[in-house]
Amino acid sequence: MGGRGGGEGKRVAQEESCALLQFPDEILEKVIDFLPDPTDRNALSLVCKRLNAIDWQSRETVMISNCYAIRPMTLVSRFPHAKSITIKGKPRIVDFSLIPHAEVWGAYAAPWVDVLVRFYRSIRHLKMKRMHITDSDIERLVSVCGRSLQKLELEKCSGFSTWGLEVIARACRNLVVLNLSEADIMNEGAPYWMTTLANTARSLQVLDLSLTDVEDVEQHVLVNLASRCLDLRLCVALKVDHVLPVVNAANKNCRHLGIGLYSQNVENPDQIAEAFGRCKGLQGISALWDLDEGSMMMVMPIAARLTSLDLTYALLGQPELTDLLGTCVNLEDLQCTDIIGDRGLREVGAHCTKLRRLVVQQDEAGFVTQHGLTAVAEGCFLLEKVIIYAADMTNKALETLANNCPGLSDIRICLVQKYHDSHPVIELEGSSTLNLGVKALLMKCPKARRLALCFSRFGLSNVVITDEGMSYIGKYGGSLDIITLTNCGGSDAGLAFVAVGCVKLRKLELRHCPFGDASMAALALGCPSLKQLWVQACQVELAGVRMLAQRPGLIVEVVKESSSENGVMTPWQLIAYSSAAPPRTDLPDNIDLVHDTYCTPLYSEHYLCPSTVEEGLEVLAEGLMVE
Repeated sequence: MGGRGGGEGKRVAQEESCALLQFPDEILEKVIDFLPDPTDRNALSLVCKRLNAIDWQSRETVMISNCYAIRPMTLVSRFPHAKSITIKGKPRIVDFSLIPHAEVWGAYAAPWVDVLVRFYRSIRHLKMKRMHITDSDIERLVSVCGRSLQKLELEKCSGFSTWGLEVIARACRNLVVLNLSEADIMNEGAPYWMTTLANTARSLQVLDLSLTDVEDVEQHVLVNLASRCLDLRLCVALKVDHVLPVVNAANKNCRHLGIGLYSQNVENPDQIAEAFGRCKGLQGISALWDLDEGSMMMVMPIAARLTSLDLTYALLGQPELTDLLGTCVNLEDLQCTDIIGDRGLREVGAHCTKLRRLVVQQDEAGFVTQHGLTAVAEGCFLLEKVIIYAADMTNKALETLANNCPGLSDIRICLVQKYHDSHPVIELEGSSTLNLGVKALLMKCPKARRLALCFSRFGLSNVVITDEGMSYIGKYGGSLDIITLTNCGGSDAGLAFVAVGCVKLRKLELRHCPFGDASMAALALGCPSLKQLWVQACQVELAGVRMLAQRPGLIVEVVKESSSENGVMTPWQLIAYSSAAPPRTDLPDNIDLVHDTYCTPLYSEHYLCPSTVEEGLEVLAEGLMVE
């Protein structure tokens, strides 16, 4: 021992004192493979050089949460044996049209494709999300990796056409999963690519075209795919002329079917109902479009078996929805709009006791309140995820949710400005807040990893979550990974609580909050795990942006204020992300990189934070009067 250096001897002694490190590398590799969470595996790789080397040698699944966070070649040097790679591109907020000219924002796949074709020829699973990938990129990728690819996902990607899909269909003959959900696909060059896919990809089990604009498919191809796929989801643009043959074919293997049911294409609903009844393995249905009450009855024979039901685009009234949900006793995943109403949510609470995920989106004609959420909380004790757009909310409703659903990991509460004659909306006035409800949720739900509090309807006169509520987030939200806040907080002190207490926070999104330069300074020094930050229409000015840019390893970009063709102004915003690579070189003209000498004014006269001073409110009110 005496011949070893002090540091080396200490390291060896630490390894010898760890029982795990007594095992040979082959066993340690097997142990590490049992870690399902990449975060845990990352932490383990930092323990010592030996574990880091084992991780380098054995890791097959890699996720890159930001395509600009590392150089593509860094992936090769760090994980040369990866077989499953996920690469994410544009920020999530582009889904809500909050970034102007998002089509030229960046996230180009070409540099990553260059690396994949050179070093990952045997890749089995590739997922790209919100990336810009062209037909030529696809052609280069599948010409080299096509034979090994079993799962290809281009979720919410853009830049390619049906010609690129034809290339995929011809080259990727071993595909098991093809996921193109919400991709912006141009109908150019190869209208019948699905025919090729059905003839070549004999092992295909999952095809997801949901919320795309893909057109043209031959009826026999759909029948073929329905007979083979476990999961088949089509889009509204892909008109299905005759549903019955497809449903008949699905009775063999299909577990989830989304083929586009319209009142126009269900001329024989009784026969279709019988066909659905023969689908013994069917557990999920989506893509229910424009159904009337009679057409809806055809899914009733399998309602009791369903574990997943997406009614987001089903133009059903509240009575029909209530009747359907009352029979879905095994439902675990429900997506719908607020047309369901409190009455429908009461049915969910009474009958869907196995529910784990609930998403209630906003519709112009819909209306749900805290009563509906309370009813769900009083019956669905297994809830893990809840997203709800409600017209009002109370601390009591949130406390009921917290007490009855301790397994919640994803909590998103959005209040919207809606009124209905049948329900007196509870106004949060004066000192009324939802601080205690948020406190209860974070205290009673230890698994909470995501929290969104978005309040749009209280405007400039009321703060639903004050600095007291922000302090509860900082005190009890130590396990939160993602936080989204709109119209929350009272001052910079509020965000300071989050910066100090939320040590695991990776992503923070702020909109219309009274947080200024001091808040950015707090974030620059706190939140040690912070990887992504988005700020829009707050009180941040140039000094705060520059302070934030001084955080080591953080790239800060400013999206300039812009006006659309119809005169709608989008305020400037900042996007910051952690990166081990230099700043990107493909910035579009409407985005600036913040550096030490950055001095562009960042004030927007069109958008003021809801909690600005009284004089500012008067100016804004005058502006609204003029408009």
